[in-house]
Amino acid sequence: MTTEPLWKGGELLHKLVADYLEGRIDAALFCDNFETAFNFEVDRSQLTPLEEDVFQGLFRQVVYYSPFAEERAQIPTYRSEEQIRQAASDAQTRLRDPA
Repeated sequence: MTTEPLWKGGELLHKLVADYLEGRIDAALFCDNFETAFNFEVDRSQLTPLEEDVFQGLFRQVVYYSPFAEERAQIPTYRSEEQIRQAASDAQTRLRDPA
């Protein structure tokens, strides 16, 4: 018996973005789960070129999330919750309206 993956292509990444933007999960959980999913759980060969580009860009943001203002002040590459929310929103917009 062959089992099918629960999520196909970019479905899991789309779901994480939607859950975060709709307030079902917080920034820390979103960033942790998105990083893990993008690195280990998603077969990137199943992503469209647009999804690969958009999710790669979002990944580059979420890996630098820090909830601590002191850290962000000392390390400029770290991202705040507001910056993560904006990056996720921008990603969702690009995926919905690729024009």
